[in-house]
Amino acid sequence: MNRMYLRQVLNTEANSILERLTNAQHLSPHRPLREALTQTIDELGCCPAAIERGLAWLQVDANQPIGRLRRTELMQLARAIGRFWRQAERKPESAEIERA
Repeated sequence: MNRMYLRQVLNTEANSILERLTNAQHLSPHRPLREALTQTIDELGCCPAAIERGLAWLQVDANQPIGRLRRTELMQLARAIGRFWRQAERKPESAEIERA
């Protein structure tokens, strides 16, 4: 697979997550981050485990208002969620290959 294509696909997922979180931050800054992430799960179909892993890995409090996060923190969170989401999608495929 072409590396440039792969990089573009990976950036698209993280950018979609970042766009949703940024909109939530501007439209309802007092809402807890967890609610915004739940909405992201509903809209994009993200893996809930990926979101939990991203929050734990970055040590972000999900109960704080989303308006308190900086842009860089939102970017890091979106990239981490995207990365863990891809890993979660890849694991079932690799388990099927190992069984065969």
